[in-house]
Amino acid sequence: MGLLKILLVAILILWVLRMLVTVLFPYLMAMFVGKMQQEAQKQYERQAGSYRSENVPNTDGKVRIDYVPPRTTKSKPSTTNGRVGEFVDFEEIK
Repeated sequence: MGLLKILLVAILILWVLRMLVTVLFPYLMAMFVGKMQQEAQKQYERQAGSYRSENVPNTDGKVRIDYVPPRTTKSKPSTTNGRVGEFVDFEEIK
């Protein structure tokens, strides 16, 4: 009689847990997804706000240059009769 009582109580507890999970899981997932969406929206707004503040056009009509690359002297490629490179003769093998 005691074993039957333990099995009945265990089945009843598992059944109640299953019902609670069935009801609560979608609600908890909706809360989690909503929270993640809010965080993503805040991050997007922060990035978009910083992008807008950096790229505000200058209204006084002057051009502003933020970066000028250093000047380097590059050697020109060697030319033969005005052509660049070297011709390599090859034979096609069939």
